[in-house]
Amino acid sequence: MRKTLLFFCALLMPIIGIKSQELSDNSPGKWGKFLHVESGYIYPEGTIKENISIRQNISSNYVDQTSNGNISSETSGLILGVRWEYFNNKFKVGVSTGLRYTGYRSEITGSSSINAKFFYLRYSMEGSDTKFARVKSLIENNDFISIPLELIWVPLQYNSVDFFAKAGTDVSILNVNRGTRIKFQESNMEINQDIVLSGIETTTNKFCSTLYSSIGVKFGKENKPNYSFEFFLPSLLLSKNNFNLADIDYLEGFKLSIQFPIRK
Repeated sequence: MRKTLLFFCALLMPIIGIKSQELSDNSPGKWGKFLHVESGYIYPEGTIKENISIRQNISSNYVDQTSNGNISSETSGLILGVRWEYFNNKFKVGVSTGLRYTGYRSEITGSSSINAKFFYLRYSMEGSDTKFARVKSLIENNDFISIPLELIWVPLQYNSVDFFAKAGTDVSILNVNRGTRIKFQESNMEINQDIVLSGIETTTNKFCSTLYSSIGVKFGKENKPNYSFEFFLPSLLLSKNNFNLADIDYLEGFKLSIQFPIRK
């Protein structure tokens, strides 16, 4: 993932180096041109996949001291991107597109009892012989390069503050990194990593697409760099089966961006 981020940042550096320039014509009805550099986080919400055989309370010291364990799952995504926007100053609407990197990370953690900070993962069933691994966590990474398309509407402006609403979608063009790994309770289980993973890994979709909306606020003066902050409303993951560890129901998050005006 680190190599992916360095590669993506190398692509952004020449673009970020462009100096902000004044719009040559900002009269009503004309289209302004802007460059956006953005970053943010998204938080997909969902459930652990049913094919992952986790057992929380497989063992106890005494019959009357069995403690139920607990399992938790979390998925998050880092966003980095650049977008080129055309904005109509008369109607206060705009459209933008560009290039975006999204790095997803999913993790399942848990405990089998109050004193055991690991959970049991079943990875083999052959007749009466059932095998479990003691696991601290399951971790999955998915990195996508996608093309976003966004529509923006600014219904309210007050001095140097704009309030806006957006609707957008992005479609991945490249899955640059994907993989699942296990943190075992015992280090000597590392040699069985591939065997245990074969019991939970499935064929996943390499192409990811989302449909989202957001509301936000932008600060700054005309013909100067502007700064915006926006919240993603509950949004949809259009593609299915993108992850080994989780089934995603919806997405939330936030995004920060810097807007540079570009002269014709």
